[in-house]
Amino acid sequence: MIEVACGVIASAVMGMYFRFTWRVVRRLGLLEQSEARKMPAPDQLTVIIPCMDEAENLPGLLADLKAQSYPVSVVVVDDGSQDGTAQIAQSAGIQVQAVTGAGKKAALAQGFRAVQTPWLATVDADVRLHEDWARTLLSAGIAKDAACVLGGVIIEGGDVAWDRFQQLEFGVMQGWIAGGVRVGQLAMGSGANSLYRTDAYPADALHPKFASGDDAFALNALRKTGASIHWCHDPAGRVRTQAAPTWKELWQQRARWASKTGGQDRETQSTAAIVAAVHGMGAVLCAVLAIQPTPASALLFVGFTGLKMALDAQLLRHVRRTFDFKWNVLDAVYFSGRYALLVWGAWWQLLRGQVEWKGRRI
Repeated sequence: MIEVACGVIASAVMGMYFRFTWRVVRRLGLLEQSEARKMPAPDQLTVIIPCMDEAENLPGLLADLKAQSYPVSVVVVDDGSQDGTAQIAQSAGIQVQAVTGAGKKAALAQGFRAVQTPWLATVDADVRLHEDWARTLLSAGIAKDAACVLGGVIIEGGDVAWDRFQQLEFGVMQGWIAGGVRVGQLAMGSGANSLYRTDAYPADALHPKFASGDDAFALNALRKTGASIHWCHDPAGRVRTQAAPTWKELWQQRARWASKTGGQDRETQSTAAIVAAVHGMGAVLCAVLAIQPTPASALLFVGFTGLKMALDAQLLRHVRRTFDFKWNVLDAVYFSGRYALLVWGAWWQLLRGQVEWKGRRI
């Protein structure tokens, strides 16, 4: 009876996951691969960089901004750094603001008050940029008459399996977000790479009392007003960042992101529920097999796992083609198991209430 009940539930759960997989794959096929780049008028864009103890990463980003084919103004907002972050920015001739309050969203609101250009962009201090990044995003915003342009975030690395796993997994998320924005059913992006029309930026909607979710609050505020949100598909509009070095740091990152899902749009909430259900069902079937190792429970577990791996492989194939990632067969074989560990670990961090961001409890 246990196997029958689990089988019925597993079938329903996999049916939801199949529909989610098909939705992502279909939307990946809708994405354009490039957009026209035109030189916008001068003095249009200010880049806001919220920082806390980013002395190691900031010089690389500042060098990329200095080398942009379209000149930009830069504002660094220092959130109480203790490692000389502010001094590094000042020595590079960059305007530095001190945060009134605490946290990334307070830093963004502080930086917003210093903007005097028609457009602003928010980036994280640990990203690197293509030389045409500013021109690409700004051209897209002007051409599409958008209130916001979202650019992709790519995980660097291809020589190490751990990095490739994060690259592929984050690529699936980027594909889902890009497609959702493309069809107008999703308001989600990344504060690590976003462009806003200054007069549309919802600084008052960021809710600084929450330690995470600047992108979620800003985009939902824009969507409620009917403002246009555009996804930039041009590779030059993407930013690059490093993979999380350990499982613990990756779990913490995803737990932070999951903590803001409750305030997100319906599609984000339903997707989070599907992912939780699929991996919760996998854990249940694994437990049933361990407690009651019968041929039926073994067949049910193997069938569920095999179908999940087949659907994941379909996603990975399309993501690899869309973002031109390099991988090998073993990456696809191990992906489902690693992703299950990622989901379980992130939820465990949430359940324990141990989610932090740079020492601040969320």
